[in-house]
Amino acid sequence: MQENQSKHKVLFDHLQVAYGELLIVFDNFETPWNHDDSRIGVKNLLEKIAKCGKVSLIVTMRGLNEPGDIPWEKLGDEFGIPTLAPVPAKEAFKAFAGNKLQSSDNSESQIDSFLHQLECVPLAIRLSAQHLKRIPLKALISMWEKDKTSILAEGTVPGRLTSVSFSIDLSMQIFKIEGRTLNLLSVISYLPDGIPFWVEYLSQMFPGEEFSFNVSTLLDSSLIYNQDEGLKMLAPVREHVHLKYPIGQTDTDHLDTFYSGFFENLPEDIMQAQPVLQYHINNIEKVFKAQISSGHSKTSCISVIKTLNRCVQFVSVSVGLITHLLQNDQNIGKKDEIDLKLMRAGQLRWMGRFQDAKIQVMSIKQSLNEEGNTSQSEANILGKCFDILQDIYYAQAQYGKAIKMNLQAQKYFEQSEDQWAQASSVSWLGEIYYVQARYKEASRIFSEAQQLFQKIENDVGVAECLQRLGDIYGMQNRNEEAIDIISDAQRKFQTFGNQLRAAECLLSLGELYRMQEKYDEASEMTLKAQKQFKKIGYKQGLADCLWTLGRVYRNQVQYDKAIDMFSNAHRQYQSIGRIVNVAQCLEHLGITYRLEGQYPKAKEAFTEALELLKRFPGEKYSIGYTLLHFGHLFFDCQDFAEARKMYEKARDLFDSHGELEKEVDECSERLAKLDEAEVAASISYIYDNNPCTH
Repeated sequence: MQENQSKHKVLFDHLQVAYGELLIVFDNFETPWNHDDSRIGVKNLLEKIAKCGKVSLIVTMRGLNEPGDIPWEKLGDEFGIPTLAPVPAKEAFKAFAGNKLQSSDNSESQIDSFLHQLECVPLAIRLSAQHLKRIPLKALISMWEKDKTSILAEGTVPGRLTSVSFSIDLSMQIFKIEGRTLNLLSVISYLPDGIPFWVEYLSQMFPGEEFSFNVSTLLDSSLIYNQDEGLKMLAPVREHVHLKYPIGQTDTDHLDTFYSGFFENLPEDIMQAQPVLQYHINNIEKVFKAQISSGHSKTSCISVIKTLNRCVQFVSVSVGLITHLLQNDQNIGKKDEIDLKLMRAGQLRWMGRFQDAKIQVMSIKQSLNEEGNTSQSEANILGKCFDILQDIYYAQAQYGKAIKMNLQAQKYFEQSEDQWAQASSVSWLGEIYYVQARYKEASRIFSEAQQLFQKIENDVGVAECLQRLGDIYGMQNRNEEAIDIISDAQRKFQTFGNQLRAAECLLSLGELYRMQEKYDEASEMTLKAQKQFKKIGYKQGLADCLWTLGRVYRNQVQYDKAIDMFSNAHRQYQSIGRIVNVAQCLEHLGITYRLEGQYPKAKEAFTEALELLKRFPGEKYSIGYTLLHFGHLFFDCQDFAEARKMYEKARDLFDSHGELEKEVDECSERLAKLDEAEVAASISYIYDNNPCTH
């Protein structure tokens, strides 16, 4: 500095004569940019510096709009610098934690879960990881669950780099977030999903007030961000704002009113409704649980639960709301209470929580009179109870018990004069016979159910019966008839909007084409079904598709792909408690390993399958086929004694079934081949050990 020279002159003289290129970094530039009335001066200075040919600038600041009339190249995405991706976030967390962090399979999954909750915010990662130098990971996660952003700080003096809360408050101060704009911020912090499609829905959430919210200011502050046309908030910001500026009851009532109307306007078609609900489902759960707890809006909540009950993708949310409502409303009507409990029992069975579902049903049954004079309404409730019990036993392959429950359900539905429920129950009896390969009985029952549905003009029920009759034709090798019937049923279900049944038909067609060795068509149909099941959220359907694809790949001698499919299906079935299906996956893994020549793995798979099937003596078809293929394995290994045991056990089991004559014949043929092989082996042995032959 020289006398009478301004700082600006000295700076620009230097920049103009500087040798080489210069880089100037302005960090946290929102501080001067938003300070009192200094923006014009700061803007002029920045633009003047940018005109210097050898000077490059980097500016970091909170906000979406770049400072000054400068052609900036924006880093990150359109909404600014994004949070870290999961892998680098984990690397950073471990680096900040240092060698105090003990690595294990359990700790790896805990870190992944913890970083997901922090939404991989860099400052939150650094500040939380610092604690691991003093406390174990488990304690840190517990502190976060209890204290949230209070753990995201270090030292005694808070600053923008030492405290997440300080950093958030600083943004609020700089951008002057107050009044209704602050109120909007607190609403967004309350909603886990933020405000999806905010341009459309904000005005509906707060009628007449949308113009009092300054969304641009909140976006500029970086406290919220725009994603998929929705206003969202990162977890650390959400936790801090919600704690410091909790939402009021008036705004909760606005949200209740909005979501009640939202449900009324949902598409009737569940396949169309579920994607729309997906954007809001966590908000819905939060809002209605809060309203139940505070004693508000129980009527609309019951309506919401009934709609969610139709969407299998959100079963866990529905169960949570029902449980919360039953626990918190002491004045709920008897009819509503029973309806909700039946609904919850059905959902628990769908989730594979069979014991919980059974306990729920039994508690309803005990409150009703099963003996003597039963009213029509009570008979209908009892019918529904036995109907759910039948589903529980059916899902666990306890077919004898399932049939008993089914017949009881039919009796009560007939007494209550509920013709649809009675027809549906008859159809389910056919389903139980079908999965046991009792095709003659199943065919008779489905024909009876079809007539009942026709009588009450229920086209969906008629199509369901036709679908199953087509499946039976397929099992009887009447493939062309089966394809015609199931294709017709699939078109009908598509017209009715019953996407679940339509997907099941596609899967059946895939299996029929596989049996005809039309593998391209089989794959096409199965993949279409898989796509439909995924949209619906039907886990068993997804597993069934993997199982069918595994057999398609095996038929094409693509053993590695087949093993992947069967292994994946095995995991899916296990997760939903379908133990018989788990055993069937093991059986098919055993078959595939045998064909590959991996005999030890095949033996292990068959042994494990038979061990699981011991719990289900009614599964004669599955047990018999596992024994048959186990026999093939022993035959390949020339252990003829063990092969004979397996073939004989399989033959006797198929024979006791009564409808598996073809399988009995196959076992007899295998035993005949075994006799020939044993004779040939004996002759070979005599020849090899007779000195006269050498």
